[in-house]
Amino acid sequence: MPLLLVVKGVCLLTFTKVLWVVHTVFFSLRRLWQPRQILSNYKFLAFFLTIVAVLAIAACNNNTPQLNRGQISATAIGTDKSALAPTPIETKVVSHALGQVEIPLKPQRVVVLEENLILDSVLALGVKPVGVMSCRGCEENFRGIPSDLLADIPVVGNIGSQPSLEKILSLKPDLILGLTWLKSSYKLLSDIAPTVLIDFPSMHDFKERLRYVAQVLGKSDRAEELLTQYQDRIQKLRQQLGKQLETRTISVIYLAGSADIFYTYRPDFLAFGQIISDVGLRLIQQNQKEPQLTLSIEVLPKSDADVLFIMTELLTKDFKKANPEPLPFLQKPIWSTLKAVKNKQVYKVNWTVGGPIGANRIIDDLFKYLVKAS
Repeated sequence: MPLLLVVKGVCLLTFTKVLWVVHTVFFSLRRLWQPRQILSNYKFLAFFLTIVAVLAIAACNNNTPQLNRGQISATAIGTDKSALAPTPIETKVVSHALGQVEIPLKPQRVVVLEENLILDSVLALGVKPVGVMSCRGCEENFRGIPSDLLADIPVVGNIGSQPSLEKILSLKPDLILGLTWLKSSYKLLSDIAPTVLIDFPSMHDFKERLRYVAQVLGKSDRAEELLTQYQDRIQKLRQQLGKQLETRTISVIYLAGSADIFYTYRPDFLAFGQIISDVGLRLIQQNQKEPQLTLSIEVLPKSDADVLFIMTELLTKDFKKANPEPLPFLQKPIWSTLKAVKNKQVYKVNWTVGGPIGANRIIDDLFKYLVKAS
C-alpha cells in the first residue's frame, strides 16, 4: 500500500517535516479531486486528515520496532543496554538487637542516632556520618568526642527525645545506627533506611562494640588497627607505672543530684573501668556486682582509695550554677577523712566515653595524674 509506506516514513520525520508533507500531499490531491465529488472542501480536509492519522498510527505502531527507554539510549550512543543498567548495590545480612536486617556491604550515608557509645566508634573507623544526635544538658554535646569532629554534621535530635524523622529522611541515609531505646520508632526508621539497633547492656564492652560497628560498616581491619594502637598505649602506661600497679588503689565516682549522693559502677560496665582493668590498676569498686549503685554521701569512706577520680556530669543544673567548681564540696567533714583528700589526690575528670576516641582521653588522664604527678 503506497500511502501506508509514505506515512511510515512520515512517522520518522520531525514534526515540522510532517506538517510540510501533509500540506504538500493535501493540496496536490485537492487539485486532482473535484470539489463536486466530495461534500465540501472542509469535509474533504477532515476526511483526509482522519485517513492520514489512522495510517500513521498503524504504520508507527505495527510496523516500527518498539524500543524501551534503555534501548533507545543504548542505540543512540552505540552502547549495550546492559552497560547502562544501574550497578546493583552489594548487600549483607547482619544480626542486631531486634533481629536481622539486610544492609549495604559498604554504607556511604550513615545516620547515627546516638552521641558517644556508637558515634565514637563510627568516627574512629573513619566514617563521617551525614546526621547525628547530641546530648542536650550534658557537659559535652558529644561525650568523649572533640566537637570539631562533628562541627558541620547536621543534628537530627537530642538524646532523651525522639529524633526528627523528617530531617533523617532529607539526609537520604543508606544505614541508620542507634540503641534499643529507639525500638518504638524502629518500624518508621526502617521505612527510611535499613536500621541496626544495639543493646548497650548486652554489648557494654567498648572493644566488643567497636568490632561490631566495624563489622556493620565493613571496617573490621581498621578496628583491629585501632585496638592494636590501644594496647600499645596500655602497655606503655603499665611500664611507666611500674610498682604502682601493685600498690596504688583507684576509686571512681559520679557526683549526682545536689552532691549529697553519688553513683558507682561495676568495673566492667563502663569504658573507664575496662581501661583501668586493662592497665592492671586496682579499682576499689572491683567487687561490685550491680551495674550501678546509688549511695549516700555517708558511705563514701567505703570508696576511699589512694587516688579519687570524680565525674560531675550528672549533677543538677542548679547545683552546677551555684557551684561552678564542685570539688570544694570536699571540704565537708566527711570528705576530709578520705585518704585521697589528705594526699591531694582528688581529680575531676570527664570519663563518660564510648569508644577508642574517648578511651585515649582516659589514658591521657592516667598518664597525667598517675605518672607525671608521681
